[in-house]
Amino acid sequence: MTKFTALLKVMSRDRFRLINWLLVADIAVVAATLLWSFVRQGIQPGETFGVAMAWSMVAFAIAFVLLSVRIERVYTRDTYRLLPLGDTKLYLTNLFSSFVMFIYFGIIQLIIYLITEAVDNTYLTDMLRTVSGPSYTTMDAAKVCVGLLIMGLSLVILGWTTISLVHLVISATNNFLPNTSRRLINVILYVIVIYLVVRVIGFLFYEFNNFGQLIDSGGTTHFLINILGVLVVAAIEAVLNIFILKKWVETTPN
Repeated sequence: MTKFTALLKVMSRDRFRLINWLLVADIAVVAATLLWSFVRQGIQPGETFGVAMAWSMVAFAIAFVLLSVRIERVYTRDTYRLLPLGDTKLYLTNLFSSFVMFIYFGIIQLIIYLITEAVDNTYLTDMLRTVSGPSYTTMDAAKVCVGLLIMGLSLVILGWTTISLVHLVISATNNFLPNTSRRLINVILYVIVIYLVVRVIGFLFYEFNNFGQLIDSGGTTHFLINILGVLVVAAIEAVLNIFILKKWVETTPN
């Protein structure tokens, strides 16, 4: 049980089941939306892919939240904290388990994209040619997709480490501060989190609005520096989380 692979398997089992249920719900909603559209006015060109893409964005957000909840439950539950393993291994395995499940969710979504894209291939090809123009090649499009994928996954990791930092700080302060001080600390942390969320959203809008910078070498360097910065912040938060987990966070009965 204390081995990394064994612990990863145990943690992933429930999350795998959870993600599968979410995928079933996502596919059902996409099918119901397309059926409703077919009954009302018929399915328009590009609508199959558009509906799948739109609902997948909602599903990705839900997957992120659900996996976040699973991550945070581990830190204060006897089931895992009382096992004969180090807090560092517990933290990293917990984070990696959710990351693997998020990747799995993304792969299934990609398959759905490819299926729906095949249905609307001619329409999407013409639209892409109109939007991008003749100067963009397939290699350019691939660079943009890969760059945005890496940035997205980096921000997912940063999101989880930030959520864990706030959760663990609140759990730690609740152990030794009076109620009045607890509320003050909680309010300050919530304000900080809201500020960080706003900044991250602004950063995302900036990157997506300037994705063309990935095509030239200078822009690629700038983009990679941004990704590196996100990962460095996530690593610092992870170190703080492990330190707090070792020193001050107590378990609660299951």
